[in-house]
Amino acid sequence: MEKNSQPMRSITLPLFALFLASCASPTVNLSTPEPIKVDVAMRLDVYQHSKEAAPSSKKSPPSSDPDSARRNRMADIQTFKDSRLVGEGRDALLSIRTDTPGEYGDYIRKIVSEENSDRMALLKSEADKQKSPLTAIQKKQSDIAGKMAFKGEWIETENPDGTSKWIQKSE
Repeated sequence: MEKNSQPMRSITLPLFALFLASCASPTVNLSTPEPIKVDVAMRLDVYQHSKEAAPSSKKSPPSSDPDSARRNRMADIQTFKDSRLVGEGRDALLSIRTDTPGEYGDYIRKIVSEENSDRMALLKSEADKQKSPLTAIQKKQSDIAGKMAFKGEWIETENPDGTSKWIQKSE
């Protein structure tokens, strides 16, 4: 029996090596010829829910720093503009375009009034600083506000004959 097992061993060894070689895992290339490009577009809306942000009938005291007060109202003003309730007038002040009834309408009128008071204080300060007429500063600020307005917002434009008209910004 020993003679017969010798050829069997000589065949078994190469077969075993062939079996092991066939079990090797294939190589998978995971690289890409060009980098992967991802286009991300995102919108972030931040809402503040607190008693201070809710409409109230109390008159807030005038701010000693108009810039700070304007920054605090900026989100409300933009919401009013986006809703097409207010527009930028040619005198560089906000104008209510759509009168809203009720408590929300009172809130809009209050915010617009406070904003216009602060804007007028800043315009007068700038006119004094530049030693220019207030109307010139208002015209300049009105032009800037018109350029910065978003598409669809109301802006008051001046006609060549000196009259004005309200338009929605188209670009």
